[in-house]
This record gives sequence, structure tokens and C-alpha cells, in this order.
Amino acid sequence: MIRNIDFRTDDGKTLRGWLKTPATGGPHPLVVMTHGAGGHKEWFLPALSDVLLGAGIASLAYDHRNFGESDGEPRFEIDPPIHIRDYRSAITFACTLPEVDKDRIGIFGTSLSGGQVLVVGAVDRRVKCVVAQVPSVSGAAGTVRRYQPEELVANRKRWEEDRMNRFLGKPPATVPHSVDDPNDAIAGRSSNRVKFFRFLTDEDKVHWKNTLTLRSLEAMAEFEPGVYARLISPTPLLMIVSQAEAQLMLPTYESALEPKKLVITRGDHYDPYMDEFETATTATREWFSQWLAA
Repeated sequence: MIRNIDFRTDDGKTLRGWLKTPATGGPHPLVVMTHGAGGHKEWFLPALSDVLLGAGIASLAYDHRNFGESDGEPRFEIDPPIHIRDYRSAITFACTLPEVDKDRIGIFGTSLSGGQVLVVGAVDRRVKCVVAQVPSVSGAAGTVRRYQPEELVANRKRWEEDRMNRFLGKPPATVPHSVDDPNDAIAGRSSNRVKFFRFLTDEDKVHWKNTLTLRSLEAMAEFEPGVYARLISPTPLLMIVSQAEAQLMLPTYESALEPKKLVITRGDHYDPYMDEFETATTATREWFSQWLAA
């Protein structure tokens, strides 16, 4: 059974998504989930929720504020600390639902939201199980990995100019969220990034625009969720890491305490959504089944 839901955040914004539950029985264990940097609830999460449903696990998926069907201004702006608080508002909302067992709530995040669930799992003990898929673990390390030194200097100058312009009341500067040209200087560094956006259907992208605020890049560069991994225990943690990113992500996993598990998928950051979908979703289902069982 699936129905649309909306809930209020601590500061009064309305976030929107859907709730999917088994047709009978209950109250059910539930996983709260949202997508990564500028991603929408229509991406990957419906398919993952179906896998969980087969194990009797409900799911609540929503769009981050400023994106998709959720409220929030400026549009297309990523703000990790605020999005973390919104995750916790989603958990609070889930606890009010009669279909949900509030003592069996897990959280799932992927990419940027994979980093966010590391923080939520560390600070919110209502969470009984965490799955972080190809998580962003260090904004600083990711920024150095993505940009050449001269590009980073140029970016910092643009961020400073945008900060002053916004202070003076001018509209936020924007940049493309992604590009569809494999020869592009940035997109060409990950052909699977291009493949992934072509993999999405028009229906998947119905609420999406190829836009982020420039400040989103600065906010992601400042975000350091990996340091929270060691604080998640005794809550169980599964990290799903791609081969291409293992060197970056394994120190975060190693810093976490038991109970924990590591799954390494073939390929790069985008393969769990495509070629490694079965590996990633099976591991996710098994982990939540193990730790959210009655």
C-alpha cells in the first residue's frame, strides 16, 4: 500500500513524499530515506522500497527541502546541516503513524544523504539501524579529489563573490546540477555520471531541474560527516562502498565500532543504482531485516 504524505519540519517547512507499507499486519518496521545531492525521491528509492517491502519493511521517502515537491527557498540549494534536522523531523513524523513501529525505525541514505545518515545515526537514538550507500564522508577530501588546484582557487573566489551578492540582496548564483555531455570537463571525469542521468526516465525527472545554487557546492565542501561514524555504535551500521571510492571511504568504516558491516560493489559511485543494483539492495534488505526484526 502506498500513499502520499507530508510533514512539517522544526522550522515550519512542509516536506512531501510517500509512505509504502505491507498490505496486512502491522505496525511495521520502517526505513526513512531520501536521495543525495539534489536527487529526488523518484530516483532509485521506489525500487529499493519494493525490495524492502518484500521483507515486510515499510518505507517513508521524501524530497529534501528546496527540491522536488517539498517546500523551501532558495530553490535548488543544498544545506547539509538543515537537511540532517529534516531527516530527524521525518523520523518524528514516522513515530506518529499507526502503521509504524516507532521502536523499529531505520534510516537509509545514498551519496550525500549517505553522509547525512552517518550523522543522524550518531546523534538520534530513535534510529535502530543505519545503511549508508556510497556515502559522502569528507567534503574537503571530495573537493580536492574533484577539482584541480587552480579550479578550487577559482571556485573559492566565486563563492566569496556570491556570498557578498546575496548579502546585498541579489539572487543566488546557480550552476548546472549535472551535464549530459561526456566530453564536458567535469562530466567526462565520470562517464557513469552521464550514464546515470540518461538512465533516469522522464517520469523520474518530472520535478527535477538541472540546477543547483553555487552555495550548494560550498556547503558540500564544508560537510564532514565521516567523523561521526565512530559515534554510531551501538546502532548497527552497514556501509556500501564502490571499488572506485574505497580508498576514500574505508577509513570512515574502519573508525566505526561494532556492530558494522562493509559491502564493496564493483565500479564507481553510480553503479549501485544500475549494474550493481541487486548487490546493493540485497545487502540493504538483509541488514534491515536482521536488525529491525521483531
